[in-house]
Amino acid sequence: MQEYGDNLIPVIHSEPVHTVDQPFCLDPMCGCHEDQELVGAINQQIHEGLITPPEATRIVQGKQV
Repeated sequence: MQEYGDNLIPVIHSEPVHTVDQPFCLDPMCGCHEDQELVGAINQQIHEGLITPPEATRIVQGKQV
């Protein structure tokens, strides 16, 4: 079997990725981070005790699902 060394090509998405499960992306300039409906849903989860404020921050930053 042939060895794979330095011939790997990284794939970088040119568009922010938004899904139902992950509505926030990693692009800090994307409007998803300012979307009041999305942020409101996260705030509601905090008030219901489902997530902590630090978790909410990571979710809105697109760093946690």
